[in-house]
Amino acid sequence: MDVERSTSAQLSPIYAAHALVHLLLTLFPAVLFILRAKSGESYAVLGATYGAALLVYGLGAIPVGLLANRVRPLTFLRFSTGAAALAAAAIAAAPGTLWFAAALVALGAACSVHHTAALTLITRAGRSDPRLFGHWGMMGNLGLAIAPAFGGLLAAWAGWRLPFAAGAALGLCVTAWLWLGTGHIADNVAVETLAAEEPHDTHLPSLTLVYIISAAIGFVFTGFAAFLPAITGMRVDFLPATTVVRGGIVASLVYSVGFFGQWWGGHAGRRRRLERRYTLIIAANAACLLAAFWLQDWGLVVILVAFSFVHFSTQPLENTLIARFTSHRARGMSFAVSCVLAFGVGSVGAWAGGLVADAAGGRLQYVFLLLAAVAGVATLCGVALQRVARGAGERP
Repeated sequence: MDVERSTSAQLSPIYAAHALVHLLLTLFPAVLFILRAKSGESYAVLGATYGAALLVYGLGAIPVGLLANRVRPLTFLRFSTGAAALAAAAIAAAPGTLWFAAALVALGAACSVHHTAALTLITRAGRSDPRLFGHWGMMGNLGLAIAPAFGGLLAAWAGWRLPFAAGAALGLCVTAWLWLGTGHIADNVAVETLAAEEPHDTHLPSLTLVYIISAAIGFVFTGFAAFLPAITGMRVDFLPATTVVRGGIVASLVYSVGFFGQWWGGHAGRRRRLERRYTLIIAANAACLLAAFWLQDWGLVVILVAFSFVHFSTQPLENTLIARFTSHRARGMSFAVSCVLAFGVGSVGAWAGGLVADAAGGRLQYVFLLLAAVAGVATLCGVALQRVARGAGERP
């Protein structure tokens, strides 16, 4: 336990960088109403713009995966946070819609480096401990939880540019911490040494199913995140505030519960029958989204809070399964492929959700039906994973 705490404390700057990445990327949904009013664009166009940024966010993981065994993960992480701070500043200063879209895509590209590099570093410094994956995920949820209220309040007070300018300042602070406070992290352990300690080959059938589930869950998350503040702002009426501020406050509440889901997932990842637990949690995702279509006000808030807990508890489990079914030499690339699928392929969720919302006459709750169907497909893949994974045996 003391070793785990010591390693987790050493990884604190990495955790902070994860929070920053999600804070910056979640500012767009927080100011969606104001952007739509200023630009006059449809939900589909705005969703596609956000989806383009998330697509680059996913695809950018590939170069990191290819170089994971040659370049220190810390080098990638320092570059990522500095570039993200500059991109956020460019968004705040964008003179028009085209420049805004280009800067948003640049932000996605800068943030794309983080997940593969951070997960590779954790597997080296912490020997793939699920609890460390959970701690890292908890800080990502903290960024998600802060962003809607942070962005909504600042945007309501001084316009949509201020949240991105403030995010850029935070990015510079985290970048300085990564340069000055990470010299003690052992992220340069030789891959051959790790492979000798924990020898096993990649089990491709199981890994493929995990990847399919990762893409489906990524689709669900991007569709959910892109429209959550707007949906809650429209369908939750008990808070005496403007639609933008109300949606931001409720979205922050929803994401904050995901913090505890990450913690629970990190501890659950150390138990047996992990594939079965993973499948049941995905099924709970689908059930919560289906219920959310019918509910509003307090009922909607309660079911969204439940969804947040079960959704974010899948992440430490997924990362643990990827590590379990992958050899050490392929670990960096395996995490990169997962990021491409979750954030790249999954980015279609924002655009598809926008199409559904426009087709439904602006009734954003219909987005939940689409996401529930995709989560149902992921559940079926989880059932298949339980059978296929038996061929992998008891893996370290």
